Amino acid sequence: MPKTDHATPCRRFLQPGEALWEARDYHEYPDLPLVPGHLRAPRKRPTRGKGLLGKLSDILDKASQPSAGAVAGRPSDSRLLDNRLLDNRATRVVGTVAEGLNEAQDDIEDALDDAANRALFGKTMEGDWSSMAGRFLVQVTNAGGSPRHQALTDRRLFVLTDHATGWREREPELEVAAQIQLSNIAELRPRPRMTFPRGRFDLVFIDGSWLALCCSLQDDMQAMVSAFQGR
Repeated sequence: MPKTDHATPCRRFLQPGEALWEARDYHEYPDLPLVPGHLRAPRKRPTRGKGLLGKLSDILDKASQPSAGAVAGRPSDSRLLDNRLLDNRATRVVGTVAEGLNEAQDDIEDALDDAANRALFGKTMEGDWSSMAGRFLVQVTNAGGSPRHQALTDRRLFVLTDHATGWREREPELEVAAQIQLSNIAELRPRPRMTFPRGRFDLVFIDGSWLALCCSLQDDMQAMVSAFQGR
């Protein structure tokens, strides 16, 4: 099976006089922190298509709206019964206790999931969202699409994302998702693990923060690290 060419797509984004040292695939490392909602760029809602799909969407929208009769009509006996039941103090206490138990169970399950992921993948980021690592991850996330390539040059490290996603095959639509000047990188730290994927390395910034990046294969990760170390 021929190896995927990552250098050619990355060369298109080189600046005048910039030299490409290494280009490999970008594999999103599992269990990266989720960017909080207030830092996410707003997504453009696609224009509703005309024709059958557009009409179907209109029908579904109308069907999901409550009818005027249901709003203006007289509440049913069962609705009145529900209100009396909810107004009962004992019922409210039982409901509060049950809700608290459910939340406690969810917290325990979340903690177990976090512990399992930490044991399997390790810590994936150091630093808050204002750190260099945090801002880099925010940029990659807000770029959208699917990150495909990462490149190291004599000036910077950058990630390319592909917006030609979906079930239909088409030409890649690449753009720079995030980049960091070489002078702001303290280290590319190899972190091969016994679990798949083994191509993890940490992008360590000069402010002390770091972020887990990844290639699909350990050899590709080592090529990125060696290129940085030999600069």
